Amino acid sequence: MTGRVGRRDGHAEAVLRFFDERAPVWSAKYAPDGALMGRLASLSDAVGRYVQAGDRVLDLGCGTGELTRALAKGGLRATGCDISPQMLRRAASERGGCAGWVQLEPDWRALPFTSAAFDAVVAASVLEYVAEPAAVLAECARVVRPGGVVLFTVPDLRHPVRWAEWLAQVPLAPGAASFSVRWNRYRAYLRVSRQRHRHRWWLAMSASAGLRPVRCPRRAARSPLRLLVFRRADLTGSQAVTAALIVDAGRARIGGAARFLDEGSQR
Repeated sequence: MTGRVGRRDGHAEAVLRFFDERAPVWSAKYAPDGALMGRLASLSDAVGRYVQAGDRVLDLGCGTGELTRALAKGGLRATGCDISPQMLRRAASERGGCAGWVQLEPDWRALPFTSAAFDAVVAASVLEYVAEPAAVLAECARVVRPGGVVLFTVPDLRHPVRWAEWLAQVPLAPGAASFSVRWNRYRAYLRVSRQRHRHRWWLAMSASAGLRPVRCPRRAARSPLRLLVFRRADLTGSQAVTAALIVDAGRARIGGAARFLDEGSQR
């Protein structure tokens, strides 16, 4: 896959291993009684508000392809891409009328698509795992057409589960063996899911990529993930300068790309 430069990044390789290991059981999460079935339905509905039948949609970080296939079933020309060959192998084994499956290098820098190739890009639970969210958002903005939408979900720091994540860094007390398996799994997740930022940070990073926020309906129930929707705007001249100033101001207010322990310490 194109877009990789230099030697491989250790964190990217850890993310790859994390998802390759979970690929055999990942689809079960989207079964009718699975933990992620509700999330699949809400994401499909969200995308449907901003696109129409026949539109081209990229599912970035598609995993085993449940969302990609759901979008294709709704009449969209959906393409899924992921860094995990094990996830993609299972995605491709299912029928669903998708436009294709594309494998990315773990430390990819550029998406292997032409500019303005899609009407919408979806990145569900992707940005929390990448080293440079701003660079990924810039690529999302590049491959979506002007006026097209970019939807992504990120950890919502308002949710109680995010407040307690710092506890996962504390060793378990003796006698807690019955809880240790689940605890260790969550700690493994936190080792690869590093990006924990406030809402205004994501707005600033998106603005730097030329993305303008779109108001989206509030969810009925509080979720540990926050859905954000943007439209691509071509920024030139004074608009580009304004966007850069917004990014600089946002970084100054929140101290740059703070990790989740830094965010937790402010609460």
